[in-house]
Amino acid sequence: MPTPLLLTSPGLRSRTSLARRWLVGSALGVLAVGGLAAEAALAPVTHSLSVDAAPSTEGGLRDRVLGLLEHSPLEEGAREQWRELGTGAVPILAELAKSHDVPSERRALAVASLAVVAPPQGADTIGVLLADPHAPSEVRASAAAALGRSLGLEATSPLLAQLQDRDARVRTAVAQALGRLGGQEVRQALEDQVALEESAQVREALQRSLTLTEP
Repeated sequence: MPTPLLLTSPGLRSRTSLARRWLVGSALGVLAVGGLAAEAALAPVTHSLSVDAAPSTEGGLRDRVLGLLEHSPLEEGAREQWRELGTGAVPILAELAKSHDVPSERRALAVASLAVVAPPQGADTIGVLLADPHAPSEVRASAAAALGRSLGLEATSPLLAQLQDRDARVRTAVAQALGRLGGQEVRQALEDQVALEESAQVREALQRSLTLTEP
């Protein structure tokens, strides 16, 4: 099992400086990655939320987590309700994200939700799933987007390590996440990968991400 990431919460200034890249990059995710992994991390949904007030019992908290997983975690209304749950939702989401008995679509949503409810606390689980070659590709693709959102620039190294992953969907998501982070090291890695990449879908994601990084 890969060693969990060592975390230090990114500073407020780092999070603010990356906000614009995440906003621009999110428009590319659904097109390039495709499938539920991109929707879980990025796509809004149009139906309204109808989740009751935060429960006081552990069982009630789990029920609310399961209810919120019916929606994209980045929908504005859902995002606020996730944050209201606080760190108590992290072990529940981590369990769902890792469980082989949970459908991969739900696992991908759980991964994306970890980056919303408690970004630094959920990053260990997200990083482990990204590096796990046996995890479903949509779960790992969701983890790539979620790790950058959780750790900011601290996600650069673990994301670079997966840029040549054997799964094209994961490589696409990693390229997108790196493009949102930016930096000279990222730009050089993306340029190098374009020359090696055989998948047209991944090449497109790499080239789009290069447009987000500073020359």
